[in-house]
Formats: sequence, structure tokens, C-alpha cells
Amino acid sequence: MTGNALEIRDLNVWFDPRDGRGGEPVHTLRGIDLSLAPGERVGLVGESGCGKTTTILAAMGLLPATATVSGSVLVGGEDVIARGEAGIRSHRWTDIAMVFQGAMSAFNPVRTVGWQIREALEVHKVATGKAAVARTRELLRQVGLPDGTDARYPHQLSGGMKQRAVIAMALSCEPRVLLADEPTTALDVVVQDQILQLLVRLSRDLNLALVLVTHDLGVVAQACTRAAVMREGEIVEEGDVDDLYRRPKHPYTRELFEATPNLYDVPEVDRTADGADLLQVRDLRVVYGQKARRARRGAVPGAIDFTDPAPTPIATPTEGIATGRLRSDDETVIALTDADEDSTTAPAAAVAGIDLVVREGELVALVGQSGCGKTTTLQAVVGMQPATSGSIRIDGTEVTGLSPRQWRPLRRDVQLIYQDPYEALDGHLRIQDLVMEPLQVHRIGSSNAERRALIAEALLDVGLDPEVYATRFPHELSGGQRQRVAIAASLVLRPRLLLADEPVSMLDVSVRTGVLQLLDRLRREHRMGILMITHDLSTAAAYADRIVVMRAGRIVEQGDPWQIVNDPRQEYTRRLLESVPSPDPLRRDAS
Repeated sequence: MTGNALEIRDLNVWFDPRDGRGGEPVHTLRGIDLSLAPGERVGLVGESGCGKTTTILAAMGLLPATATVSGSVLVGGEDVIARGEAGIRSHRWTDIAMVFQGAMSAFNPVRTVGWQIREALEVHKVATGKAAVARTRELLRQVGLPDGTDARYPHQLSGGMKQRAVIAMALSCEPRVLLADEPTTALDVVVQDQILQLLVRLSRDLNLALVLVTHDLGVVAQACTRAAVMREGEIVEEGDVDDLYRRPKHPYTRELFEATPNLYDVPEVDRTADGADLLQVRDLRVVYGQKARRARRGAVPGAIDFTDPAPTPIATPTEGIATGRLRSDDETVIALTDADEDSTTAPAAAVAGIDLVVREGELVALVGQSGCGKTTTLQAVVGMQPATSGSIRIDGTEVTGLSPRQWRPLRRDVQLIYQDPYEALDGHLRIQDLVMEPLQVHRIGSSNAERRALIAEALLDVGLDPEVYATRFPHELSGGQRQRVAIAASLVLRPRLLLADEPVSMLDVSVRTGVLQLLDRLRREHRMGILMITHDLSTAAAYADRIVVMRAGRIVEQGDPWQIVNDPRQEYTRRLLESVPSPDPLRRDAS
């Protein structure tokens, strides 16, 4: 028997060639060695495609049939993969469990959360009947979810609540080891901070060994005591997080930390853009379920208002609207979201009368918690969500009253990068076809050869080799690679106004830096205006000309990055800043 909860020894993984026509297998993992003591938290970091997720899938015995595995994975001293599926089946979820990437799609949408956790308990014969119901409710309370969550369906939970429920499911059979694959990706900084604190607390309280896979070095620095840095299927450096941050031995480790923006390194410089206004939003209000009304005489041409009475709408649930309340470790009650101040007298507005300007060559970052109205604002600007009242002008053209046919000439100059690349890419099309589609729609390029050249340029811009990736399908790419394809499909048209919804949330730090530098270069060289939603205030502070803070559908503060970071005027802004994980372990809050 060994004293370690988990030991991975000389783990190698080969995948069959993609075309299935023979040839040498692809050696994906090369001699991985990793060990964790009970209660220890280790971060596994590296770029997309380096083998992080493959490592933990191999440890769970969940790799596809095209994979060949050698080496050993010891849980409590027993090699759980020695006999293949027959050997690991009894250990999976009971001794070693996994939190999969993408909590949004982790649950069956037609079953309640409680039913799905009870199913795991009954399949593994941990509890049945009333005992399973009681255990399910205990697990949900353990991860900070309110009573009654077990009776809810996944769509009734916010992103943070779903992530907590996924963690509860992984803990249902009391495993010794928990493997968490990007558990905080795409969560806002406040919810991310809560999830990290939850994982740290569970690790301590349950003596749970935790492997945290992430591309965010700030997350590792705040939640883990040790880290292993992976590159091209190998662990190139391993050690205490503080040693890796201050005294890295491998140049790649140094590159990763240097590529991670530090919130408090923002220079005090004047970033005021002098270009013309590309986007003007005036008194924009969006209420789900209410129909927009045409403006009366004397209003801005094409604008709409809500002067006339309308039927009371049926509110559409959004991620941020939740009735439950969480209880933190110190038993302080924390509301999941902030209710609209006017909710007692009027339907709650997703966007409640905001004013916003983006100029030529300017990058404006829109920050705030999930459910505050950021994405709804972008959808209203691009015509995907009708405005209830207010005015939206793009390059001088009022767009609130435009029909789809009238919108079409503007589409080339206004592009949207979607938040979720798993949903944004058509799984039936190859990458080259996905990037070519906007060129065909807008009739750009006189021949396919010219279009292929534009496609190759766009893929290279986002760090993808066209010769390697152009003929692949989305399911053959990692999450970060899919996001880069989505960005390439938007940038291939060279739009004048780019609306980016969390464009780098799923990218590793080095690629994130490359993409942000690309956006920064394009907006300077081509005078492109960019309105970027992000939950990463470090990124906003490093690249934005202005930061706009939203809360409950309203803009509560805006200013240049140095002022927002060093002299915030609102308590809410200070709370957001305090939740940002720092790559410096000395700023550790989660532990």
C-alpha cells in the first residue's frame, strides 16, 4: 500500500491515425508521472492540446477505443487500469471521480438534478429509495445549494449553480480522488471565486485529493499548493506554486506566467480614442417578453419606445435569475444575483436604460456578473434581441427598427463572436467550410482559391496551422481550438465593429495573449471598434481603453483601466476586483 491517494506512473497514450488508413499511432502522452497525497491539491496547467484532459481521462479509463494506454494509475495503492474496463469499472466514481468541462451540458435537460444524482447513487449501490433522496439533498447542501434544488431542472439553475451540482454529483459516491477539468471556465469572477473556495473547503473537509486542470494560472495560484506544467504531452516542470511563480526552472513555465496579465500592473496612461463613434447606444432597455413599440413623432428616426401600455410579459428565465440563496462557509447569506430595483413595480429589465459608446479603433470591455445583461446588450446591438426602448446607432445608422432584410448590408461590418464554441460551430462542416461560409454569404473573393487564401490567413491569425486544421471537424478539436475557429470565422470579414462575447474565456494563457494582441493590432491598423464582454478583469485592464461595469441591467461605473482598478467608486466594482485570482500565490484568498 502507498500513502498517496493517487499515483500516475509512466503513463503513455497513443491514438490511431486520424484517417484510419494505417501508419504510425500518434504518441500523445509521454511518460507522465504525478502523485497526490490525501487532501492535496495539484494544478495541471498547459496550453490547449498539451494533453491535460487526456491525462485525466486516461486515469478514469474514459479514452475512446482508438487510444492505446500503457503505464499505471494507482488509487490507494491499487492499479485501476491494469485490467482495462473490467478493472476500473468498480473504482470509477467510488474511488476516483471527475468533474467534466462544460457544466452547461453536463446534465440531462429532461430530468431533475436530484433524479440524476440519485441515479449515480443507485447504480453504484451507495443508497436507494429514501436514503438516496436524503443523501442527494445532503450533497446539494454540502456544495452550498438551497433546499429544493433537487426538484429543479437544469435550465432552472444559473451557471454557478449547475457547476456546484456537477461537483455534488461527482462527490456522491465519496471518492478519494477528484479530477476537475476546467471547473471555472466561462464563470464570472465572483462565482469562480465561490467555486474555488468550495473545492478548497471540500478537499480539506473530506481529505480529498484534487487534480485541477486549468489554463488559468491565477486559478492554480489561488486554489492549489503544487502544480505540474505540461507541454506537448510531457510534464516539463513540477513543484510548489510559489517556486514556479518566483523561480521557474523551465523557460516554458516562465513564458506562461509572463503571459498571464496581473491586475495590479496596469499603467496610468491616457487611452482616450479620438475616432468617430462607431456604436452609440442611448437609453437602451430590454425586457424579455415585451414587444417593442414604434417611436412617436419627434423621436430619433427608427428608434422605438415603450410609451404605450402593453400586456404584462411572461419573464424569460436567464442564467442570472435564480430564487435560491447560497450560504457561504461563515454562514453569511449571499444572494445569487442582484434583483432589479424596480422589480416590484415593473417587469424586471434585462437591460435597464444604458448609454454606451464605442469609437473607431477603441476597445471597450463590458464586465459584470453573469445575468447582469452583458450578452443581452450585445444581442440587442446586433439585432438578435429586440430592444424594448431606446436607440442603437451603428456608424450613424439607426438599427432598432430594421427588418432582417435591411440588416443584411450591415452584417459584414458588424460581427459577433459567440461565447460557447461548442454551440457556435456546425459539427457537420469542416473547419475550412465554417470559415468560408461568411465569405460566400457576403460574396467576398472571386474564386475558391482566393477564399482559401483568406481562410488560411484567418486561421494563422488565431494560431492554427491551415494545413493541419482546415480539413478537421469541430469534434476533433479541443475547446480552445474551437474558440479560435469561431474567432477566425468572425475576423475573416475584417468587420468595422466587432462584438466579442467572452472571446478568450476558453483559451490558454499564451494563445489568449496572442488572440488579444491580434485584436489589439487589428483595431489599431484597421480602426476596428471592439465591444468585448469578459469576466476576466485582468484582461480588460491590460487591453481595454475603457472598462464599463454592469450590474442588474444598469451601468454602475465606467472609466479608464487604471482608475477602475486603483480607485473604484462603487462597492460592487471593488467586490469584482477582490474576486479576481492573482498569479501571485501570496495573494491567495481561496485557501
